[in-house]
Amino acid sequence: MSGPSQPEGNQPHRRSRMEDEVLEILYRTDQPSSFADHVRRKTARQRQSRLSTVSRYPRLLRQTGPGTMLVASIGAALLAMLVKDASAILATLLALASVSLLLAPIVGRYRRPGQSDVKRWRGRDIDLSPPPPAWVGSLRDRFRKPPRF
Repeated sequence: MSGPSQPEGNQPHRRSRMEDEVLEILYRTDQPSSFADHVRRKTARQRQSRLSTVSRYPRLLRQTGPGTMLVASIGAALLAMLVKDASAILATLLALASVSLLLAPIVGRYRRPGQSDVKRWRGRDIDLSPPPPAWVGSLRDRFRKPPRF
């Protein structure tokens, strides 16, 4: 008489999905990379380095904080007021730059999604913080208001 924990002699052991994925990853890492893959990775690295040098200034603007943008906006506005008698076009350009520097953090906030501190794995949030002590939960339950009917 065989129990449910013992597999039958003629029935093969079925692997779980995770075991299949681990075996697939191990198989891929054991395979040597082909010359075409090597060339493809190298050209992708070169392309990425070229793009990073070209797009240095937008990244620099993204890294500056809103306070820096505000100070730059005020500086451009003051400079526009100083040169308005000498050059109206330059004063207008500086005023437009001041307004754009003032609005840049606002537009940037709506343009890119916020970076969350929540770690994700396969599209699901992972909570890695330790659970609060038991006394915190009992204290919270003690002072929680009773439900109203």
